[in-house]
Amino acid sequence: MQRSNRLTAGFPLLSPSGCETLSPHCRARAEGEGEMIDNKKSSDPGLSAAERKELREREAQEAIADLEEAQRAFHENRERLREERLAREAAAGPMLYPAPELPDDTPIENVRFSTRIRNAVTAAGWKTVGEIREASDATLLGLQDLGPGSVTSLRETLGLPSTDGVRPVGLGLKAKAPK
Repeated sequence: MQRSNRLTAGFPLLSPSGCETLSPHCRARAEGEGEMIDNKKSSDPGLSAAERKELREREAQEAIADLEEAQRAFHENRERLREERLAREAAAGPMLYPAPELPDDTPIENVRFSTRIRNAVTAAGWKTVGEIREASDATLLGLQDLGPGSVTSLRETLGLPSTDGVRPVGLGLKAKAPK
């Protein structure tokens, strides 16, 4: 009899190390075919109380073993992915916060700009912080999805004054007092 195994449904069956396939015995267990040699289940009618208890204990042990194997595979995979991410981040260099002291040759992909600013600047084909600093407000406002607020934020974080008079955030027209 085949039992469903929600832990492996829809996923390739891999060993806990994640790099080679499971042995035939482990594959059978993962697919629900192994372990129960006599194919009896604790819910089968006609079993004595002792047989039912023994089968329940065996089924519980199998479920615990399956859970522990799945958890071990999950944690090993999580650690492998973490190590890969750390290696990628180390190779790319540190992520920097936008600041006035950033050198002009700093690559844009190494600076923590907001997603909106990063997308607009990379779509324009700019590669370095210096290219952003050289751009006028009109040029920046002409970029897709970049408005006065984003330009002001960009200018403030890079320590540059507005070149075309874009107002800093919060200095807009004041609301009139009610009469």
